[in-house]
Amino acid sequence: MSGRTENTPSTTKDEAPKVDDQYVHGLPMSILFIAQCLVAVLIALYMTVIATAVPSITAHFGTIEDVDWYSAAYLLSICSLQPLTAHLYNLFFLKYTFITFLSLFALGNLVGALAPTSAAFIVGRAVAGMGAAGMFNGSMVIMVASFEPSLRPRLMSLSGSMIGIGSVVGPVIGGAITEHAGWRWCLWVFLPPIGAAALVFFVQRIPEQMPKASPLSVVAQIHHKLDLVGFTLFSPASIMFLLAMSWGGSRYAWDSATIIGLLCATPVTVGLFCAWAHHRKDRALIPPSLVAKPVILWGCAVSFAQGSSWIMVAYWLPLWFQSVKGANPQAGGLMMLPTCISQILASVACSILIKRIPYAPFWSIVGNVLTAIGSALLTTFSVSTTSSERIGYQILGGVGRGFAMQMPLVAAQEILPSNQISIAAATLFFFQYFAGAAGNTIAKTIFINALGPALRRYAPNVDAESVIHAGATEVFKMIGAEDRAGVILAYNHALTLTFVSNLEKSFKSEKVVY
Repeated sequence: MSGRTENTPSTTKDEAPKVDDQYVHGLPMSILFIAQCLVAVLIALYMTVIATAVPSITAHFGTIEDVDWYSAAYLLSICSLQPLTAHLYNLFFLKYTFITFLSLFALGNLVGALAPTSAAFIVGRAVAGMGAAGMFNGSMVIMVASFEPSLRPRLMSLSGSMIGIGSVVGPVIGGAITEHAGWRWCLWVFLPPIGAAALVFFVQRIPEQMPKASPLSVVAQIHHKLDLVGFTLFSPASIMFLLAMSWGGSRYAWDSATIIGLLCATPVTVGLFCAWAHHRKDRALIPPSLVAKPVILWGCAVSFAQGSSWIMVAYWLPLWFQSVKGANPQAGGLMMLPTCISQILASVACSILIKRIPYAPFWSIVGNVLTAIGSALLTTFSVSTTSSERIGYQILGGVGRGFAMQMPLVAAQEILPSNQISIAAATLFFFQYFAGAAGNTIAKTIFINALGPALRRYAPNVDAESVIHAGATEVFKMIGAEDRAGVILAYNHALTLTFVSNLEKSFKSEKVVY
């Protein structure tokens, strides 16, 4: 597991047949890369843009029962479809496969924007997640096929940092749009940039890394070429576990038949999937020989920890700014700028420094250490935390994520043969977003279970259930001035406990990386 970014025997073997003019250069390369960055921003933005619009959405549809599904439907689709989309890129032409997933993403936005019911809105989120799953993998595969090896580490780091930007600015944009134009425009605004990105990919030359048959001949043999049995086992296992984490302690009690059934069925289904993958070997949805490679095992551990840390910070730190510091949604998003800017600058710096020390695990260790320190400092947040403290703590975590998040992909694309890159990218993305989805639902459970007792302790005169359902943006409108300080203390207590769960993941990841 060298993770080196110089030519190794394995990379030389794959890239020797290529000649320089097979890559994209000059202005076309810049335009293609900008389009890829735009796609990364849109994927992450779609995750968080409705966070501040949820009260308006629930008021419009007249129900709060489906709130969990507004975020879960998108992440469930992304996680469950990741490996399957990787195989599609190995079978079909890169350009048209990517545009197809872009179209699915646009369709999901359109369905959500026009949704007459809450159920239709959830369907739109799920369809958009199907498109996003393929956009993740496709962007990395196209980058490997189109850009020279010497440029890839820097460009991968930069494009990866765009995901951080999208997730951070999502609540700011969503809050502003909802306030001035209505929540449906949080989805309408995605369509023009999606169209612009699709146009760039359509007119741009995108090299193929391997010979491919005509689409019609591939479709005729699709049941032989795709591991559909593996997919029917992998997808339900992912969904059942995430549903158990999402519903447990909120919609259903942890000892309810529904949660116990989901938690029992998940390992059984995972066991069947592993047995089937062992039987299929290299033709499996996730080939065991690929997962057994040290670079992938290490990459999955890093992706899991960093994915959980990134999504939890993106979701829960703005809530701390709103509930404890009294910021509105837009201001809360702006307070996240230290995280966003430091992550971008660290990604750029790491893409330069990795040429001096061309060993990806070293940079992931540095990144994970800084992420763990930043996560530890977040648990010390209190009502009296100063601006300099919150900015400094965010910078530490942002620099850590900037160093570590893209290192698994950088190492994988340097070491693996071209026909395994899409599957490796899908596996790494799965662990990143599965960790984010699971970590976020666990954090939500911790927060809700901690907030009720904290409210009864610090603000005994308020109705705890009403405060929990009101949300941070509305709670202070419904309580008296005499209860305000107590509610703030209760929110701070519950939120710092969610930051503790994030800290535990960071330290466990550090042990695995070492």
